[in-house]
Parts: sequence; structure tokens; C-alpha cells
Amino acid sequence: MGLTLDELAKVAQSKTKRNVTILRDLSEKQFLEHLRRSNDPGRRYVVNFDRAQIFGAGSGHHSPIGGYFEAEDLVFVLDVNVDFQPWLVERKRLFDAANTFDGDKKRGLLVIE
Repeated sequence: MGLTLDELAKVAQSKTKRNVTILRDLSEKQFLEHLRRSNDPGRRYVVNFDRAQIFGAGSGHHSPIGGYFEAEDLVFVLDVNVDFQPWLVERKRLFDAANTFDGDKKRGLLVIE
């Protein structure tokens, strides 16, 4: 199958000198705070989520977050899968999809700064 969030963090750390941090077990409020920070050009976020929670089918997936539209409460997800491509999703739906388990650990966010 694919990479876990921990495995993706190791790959990212091997490819950059920037700080790579795994964020999991976030509350909805903490998730929102990080989404607000996703518009900062000094930070890049990758979300690990359960695709079935959003699209009704699929499994775990990683996608970069392109930004957060606070007034609309929408997250711009830069999906690299050609079948999905970039899409917008309500913050709560993305939180629910990221607040799931991948094995014995919760999914979450990867921040590179």
C-alpha cells in the first residue's frame, strides 16, 4: 500500500533542510488554526486523510494543502491524483477525514517550514 504519515515525514526530511513536523490528534480548533497558517508562504502543509470520508470510496491518501479560504470555510486541496486533481472541501469534512486511523495511529498533518 502507500506511505504512512511517519514514513512520508522521513522522506520529506531526507529531501529538505527545512523543519518537518507531524501533527496528529489535533482538536477541530487546532486544525483550524493550522489551516489559517497554510496561507503563509513560509509553511507548507500536507494532509493525510481517508478518501472514503470525502468521496464515499477509496482509502488513505496524502495531498498538499494549497490554502484556506476562511470566509467560505473551504480548504484548497492540491490532489496530485489525475482522477481527482485539485478540489475544494469544507473544513469540517477534511477534519473528519483526517481524524481517522491509519493502523494504530491517527492521520493528520505534516508541516514543512
